[in-house]
Amino acid sequence: MPGDSAQVRAGGQPGHAPRVAIAMRSYNDIDTIRGTLEMVARQGYRNFRLWSFDSSSSDGTLEVIREYNDPARILQNDPKDYNPGRVLNHAVATAGADADIVVFLNSDATPEREDWLERLIAPLAAPEVGAVFGRQTARPDCRELFRKDTERAFGDGSESANWVHFFSMANAAARREVLEQYPFETRVQYSEDIEWSYRLRRAGLRIVYVPEAAATHSHNYTLAQSYKRQFGEGKAEAWIFRNGEMDMSFLRYMVLPAGMEVLRDLDWAVRERSLDAALHSVPLRLTQKWGRWRGLRAGLRAVNGKRGAAHGQG
Repeated sequence: MPGDSAQVRAGGQPGHAPRVAIAMRSYNDIDTIRGTLEMVARQGYRNFRLWSFDSSSSDGTLEVIREYNDPARILQNDPKDYNPGRVLNHAVATAGADADIVVFLNSDATPEREDWLERLIAPLAAPEVGAVFGRQTARPDCRELFRKDTERAFGDGSESANWVHFFSMANAAARREVLEQYPFETRVQYSEDIEWSYRLRRAGLRIVYVPEAAATHSHNYTLAQSYKRQFGEGKAEAWIFRNGEMDMSFLRYMVLPAGMEVLRDLDWAVRERSLDAALHSVPLRLTQKWGRWRGLRAGLRAVNGKRGAAHGQG
């Protein structure tokens, strides 16, 4: 099984190689999880143990996990009350207990190279680096605009470097002591990775993007799914950037971003000769930006309510 101590010795890694725990979250990922586990098993860096955190999958995912991992390192949670921060903190406490580094890899994020793990964790040798995250690339069946969004957000990292903040826990890692000092926030249901890594940045730690440590990961969201996700992320942003780091006016938060995104989409559609991208743009962007705006407003009401309650107690 991947990460057995016998395999670590057989791997020929030097004795000072950091001990790595790979914490893999999963939920009904039968279409992708076997490929992900296969690539984890093929890693040249052998000083790791795989830990599985499954949300009681019912589509055969759990059965595949049992083929690749020790039962003692397969843990389940109830998806009905799933909270990402709580699950991640639990992963740090269990998987990270005897590790130097914890790697977070979603079961539908498939490493693309056999040196993925080695490349991902390499920057953590520098004490000023708080966390790292790897590139994500779209799957072959990804719709055009979602592929465009993936390439824009990741790619060589130059585009997202200009954003207020960007990070993704689907393919990421951090040293255990950093994770213990800065636990994940449980008061957000979305964007827990953004909140956590932004907190690290504010504490003076570097966040390093590793484009060479790529994993294939993408989703084809319906409009309803897009609205739900964007609502959740907007609500989380109200909490994460509550100190004024972001312009949250209707014009700058929704109207202008929606217009700019449609223009970028149409340019992409022309260059890629994609009718799907051209027709998908307006309904997708309006749904996304409206959902995010509505989520932001709900989040701001919650944040302001808590502030008012705190003043009342004072």
